[in-house]
Amino acid sequence: MTFEKLRTRHIPAMQAEVQEYEDPATGARHIHLATDDAEMVFLVGFPTVPDVSDGRAHILEHLALCGSDRYPVRDPFFAMSRRSIAHFMNAMTYADKTVYPFASTDKTDFFNLLDVYLDAAFFPRLDYLDFLQEGWRLALEDGKLSYQGIVFNEMKGAFADPVRALDSEIASRLLRGTTYAVESGGDPLDIPSLTHAALKAFHASHYHPSQAVFMTAGSVDPREVQTLIEERVLSRLSGRSPRLLPELASSWTAPEIAQLEVPVREHGVQIAWLMGEAVDPVAYYRAELLEAGLLSNAAAPLMRAMESAGYGRPSALNGTDAGGRQMVFHLGMEGLTKAQVGKARDRIWQALEQTSKDGVAPAVLQATLRDIRFHQREISGGSTPHLLKRLLRAMPHEMYGGDIMNAFDSEQVLEHLQQDIADPAFFKGLVQDLLDNATRLDATVAPDPDYFQKRKQVEEDRLAALQAAMPDSEKERIVREAAALLDRQRQAVNNDLLPRVRPQDVSVLPRPAFALPDETTGTTVARIASNGIAYARVLYDVSAMPEDMWAWLQLYVEVAPELGVADKSYEEADAWRHERVPFFDINLQVSQTQGERPLSIHVDYYAKGLREEQVAIADVLSASVAAPRFDELDRLAFLIDSKVQDMRDGLADEGDDYARYAVGAPLSPLRRFEDRVKGVSSLAFFRTLHEKLQSEQGLKEIAATLADLHGKIIASPALQFTAGEEADAHALAQLLQVPAEASAPATQPAAFANAPLANTALHAEAQVNHCFAVWPGPTLAHPDAAALSVLGELLTNVVLHQALREEGGAYGGNAFYSPATASFAMTSYRDPRLAATFEDFEKAVAWIVDAEPKQENIEEAIICVIQHLDRPHSPYGNVMWSWEQKQQGITDDMRRQYRQGILACTSERLKDVAKAWLADKPYSRAAFVGNTEQPLTGLEVTALAALAG
Repeated sequence: MTFEKLRTRHIPAMQAEVQEYEDPATGARHIHLATDDAEMVFLVGFPTVPDVSDGRAHILEHLALCGSDRYPVRDPFFAMSRRSIAHFMNAMTYADKTVYPFASTDKTDFFNLLDVYLDAAFFPRLDYLDFLQEGWRLALEDGKLSYQGIVFNEMKGAFADPVRALDSEIASRLLRGTTYAVESGGDPLDIPSLTHAALKAFHASHYHPSQAVFMTAGSVDPREVQTLIEERVLSRLSGRSPRLLPELASSWTAPEIAQLEVPVREHGVQIAWLMGEAVDPVAYYRAELLEAGLLSNAAAPLMRAMESAGYGRPSALNGTDAGGRQMVFHLGMEGLTKAQVGKARDRIWQALEQTSKDGVAPAVLQATLRDIRFHQREISGGSTPHLLKRLLRAMPHEMYGGDIMNAFDSEQVLEHLQQDIADPAFFKGLVQDLLDNATRLDATVAPDPDYFQKRKQVEEDRLAALQAAMPDSEKERIVREAAALLDRQRQAVNNDLLPRVRPQDVSVLPRPAFALPDETTGTTVARIASNGIAYARVLYDVSAMPEDMWAWLQLYVEVAPELGVADKSYEEADAWRHERVPFFDINLQVSQTQGERPLSIHVDYYAKGLREEQVAIADVLSASVAAPRFDELDRLAFLIDSKVQDMRDGLADEGDDYARYAVGAPLSPLRRFEDRVKGVSSLAFFRTLHEKLQSEQGLKEIAATLADLHGKIIASPALQFTAGEEADAHALAQLLQVPAEASAPATQPAAFANAPLANTALHAEAQVNHCFAVWPGPTLAHPDAAALSVLGELLTNVVLHQALREEGGAYGGNAFYSPATASFAMTSYRDPRLAATFEDFEKAVAWIVDAEPKQENIEEAIICVIQHLDRPHSPYGNVMWSWEQKQQGITDDMRRQYRQGILACTSERLKDVAKAWLADKPYSRAAFVGNTEQPLTGLEVTALAALAG
């Protein structure tokens, strides 16, 4: 055995053991987090430290998954995504590292994927045609030169985020001379400077066992993983070189001033300090305490100073950024006029100086340490597996030369900090250190309304100059390469070399749902293995509320957690909640039902914390439900104004969501609800609210409506929901004291009726499009639902992936049946095309009607659906998933029949459902379009900025 075990440590808070291994010959490291979880997680990571913004690390990540020595097929990553039952497969490029992770609950599947991933990472083919497809290429279309490429178009979409643009501009100055000063994903204006040779050289220098960090977690045997690593990798690659490290930025002798222009509507001020190294646990947790003391709630001194200014709002960047080798601390305000920038800067600085003298209440810092311990113990849910989150958070300690044990076990540092914060001088010293830190960028943020147009003009000018100077021989080469690429993209793919899981290998029965206790008393108590975390919710059924109140419901859940409670002002209430519990929020739980009632809508008051904090959880939840304050008019105006300004700044970045809601609204009650509360239809509502803020009477009307709405909410039927360890959940249920009406709703909302189909192009300035086509479909109980689910995966795998991504250059594109909305959809994401994409949607339907799909492709599509069905949940996530299924009216019998229909799907069934639901059937069309100069194929243009005001 090549790997040697160096250390182990038991981590009580995680119920896990960390095992550290190293290969002495190459220096390759393996960290294993041993737990009893059925989930098995793997990742391999490499330091990738580019010094240019040509996207080489990002494009290499894409190319590594396009075929390798042992698996010389065209697209093994996407092929395995449909030949495996893994519930997570991905690859991610960060500013200073690239990671290839997956997770599965099946041992055979896990080792199948491990074999493919190892070969992909260490022995990729890095084919030139893949470089043209995934990275960038020149294309001649109708005699005009253009750039194409998947990463090229992906990054055009990424640049729509104004926060990202601001962060990038700050990093280029504060962290100059380091890899963080360049755009690791690639700036579309720089990507065309990358050569294929430079990409291959980058792989050779960065992807070697001496640079690799292998990490595993769960019930997998680390020695079995090491055996395969030794056989597949270490037996072929030898030698040892110093580990590549991101450079450290230089300290400054004096602060610097800059003006940064980004795609926002208003001015801002942003101050950024260079802090200590992220893998120094003392420096890291001190930065966490500094952030919490200054910004954690509305009563925190810097948050109070910014929110009470009477102008602007706190910046979205504020706080500690620990994503690189060195941390950066941000303080700033946005939403300013040019004249307010200086006042805002002075206000921030004066608040810092005052805090260095006054300090903060010890309870704030105690709560912060409590929160850290809470997050160490909580088994989180979400799209990224819990154990993978743990590994990703720990990996920088290996990448930056830290102690990996500190990433999992910080109790000793926390105990020391517990003593430090008892001294009032400790926090004052943290603030004074910040004030004295000369490595500080003091930036004025200026709106650039022509941001996207300028970038577009630079690109067009470069292309025009290239074309003017381009000899015929070069044009002929471009045409030849385009033909070669298209020919290869359209070649039949033989994936026989790749392992796979077949439909007969999976269970015919769905996974058991959590058995919810009887709800007749209005209280549900769920006993789960929660690792010492207690959960409580109060859910009010407001399904009967009329549609004209939906947007008000959304406003209510967004502002109520930020307002005062009973006799506490909003600042006092926010500080009180933060001191009492690690988490409190109010949300809407909305689902489309299978029965006559179109929607199940619940207002969800939710708190969670350590099991020893049950009294605090109940207190916060009970008080927040009983007596929110709507009389703090200045606070209410600030919250609504901030919401509207964020919405206006995010039109391009949120464009895909606007189009998604708009296209489905005519066909689905759920999408109609989403469109009314956070889609295109919500823009006019929030614009009207913003206009009302201009008068005291208008503001009072808003407050009165919210107060009246609150009364109606707590008069609605309620369910108290608690979960935790054996005795905790019951005890917490006894502590809750909230208004609860047990009767059924007096009225039911009107049945949903389909509206005229959408045919719209939603426009805001950007560089890419997002396209959507949606057909009405059956509910989950219908016999055709299973075949439509398989059809969506088949069309994605066989038709749309090639047409939209490989040939069309979109970052993503797929088809899917949605049980949640009873619809069938086709979509594209960060797409350079528009008309051609909608044509490809039509061609996909025609293909299934006329073609004879291969049995292998059908079986792969079946496995894709099973992946989604069998994705594991956290213990608490499983409880809530069962509750959501019940709200939708989905029974165990429905789930069983649906799964069996999926596993029994045939080519004939696929054709039948395509003819019944899609072929020659009207459908709803919508797209977010970045510019209106392209052909819009009859779509009716709506300017989002005009609606938002």
